[in-house]
Amino acid sequence: MGGAFWPPMLELGLSTTTIVSAFAIMTAASAIQAMVGMGIALVAVPLLALVEPGFVPGPVLMSSLILTLTMAYRGRRELESRDLGWSVAGLAIGTAIGAALLAYLSGPSLPRIFGALILVGVAITASGVRFTPSRRAFLLAGTASGVMGTMVGTHGPPIALVLQNAQPSTIRAMLGAYFTVAGAGAVAALAAVGLFGQRELMLSAILLPGIGTGFLAAQVFGHFVAGRLMRIAILTVSAAGGAMLLLR
Repeated sequence: MGGAFWPPMLELGLSTTTIVSAFAIMTAASAIQAMVGMGIALVAVPLLALVEPGFVPGPVLMSSLILTLTMAYRGRRELESRDLGWSVAGLAIGTAIGAALLAYLSGPSLPRIFGALILVGVAITASGVRFTPSRRAFLLAGTASGVMGTMVGTHGPPIALVLQNAQPSTIRAMLGAYFTVAGAGAVAALAAVGLFGQRELMLSAILLPGIGTGFLAAQVFGHFVAGRLMRIAILTVSAAGGAMLLLR
């Protein structure tokens, strides 16, 4: 098995240090994602881009589909199909809007604008204001998520803020299903424009061991993140994402 695995890795020109670093990053990011419901895009993407730019965006999106699909399947009884449907509808609308806006508004200030908006949302939520998980809320959050995901690569915070007061198992299942749809669409789009091929598929395979290890770690420590701690974790991860965009 080792002989079948390492020659393709050598063809990619990756050092052992790069592979080990990618494993460590994906383990940490996957554990956070599996416990909180989000985290890979905020934690892994910027770090993997420093280690090996080729890991971003296609390979990390492709490999994370295994994790999000597993999360959705494990929590399938907790899924709210109606709310998920409205979120995905918003995602489609937001993706189209984001793609159209890129032609006119692309520039270095965009990530900072979205980062500031996320931080405002986190501040409002932390102050005690509750987002009612209504059809309108999921549609608007999905739309905002689609716009942000298309323009700056971050889908999670809008949806997570709407779901923050749900049961932890529901949050993980809903975000897992939502990110599976969003990630699959993104990979398909990259493949359609020639940005995801055999090399990216091989790079995705390198990231899978970290995905599996992070998921197993989350099963051990995940029970510590529940109730009020889950809400705090979501706000913290969202705020970290907003700050990263603001400082990009």
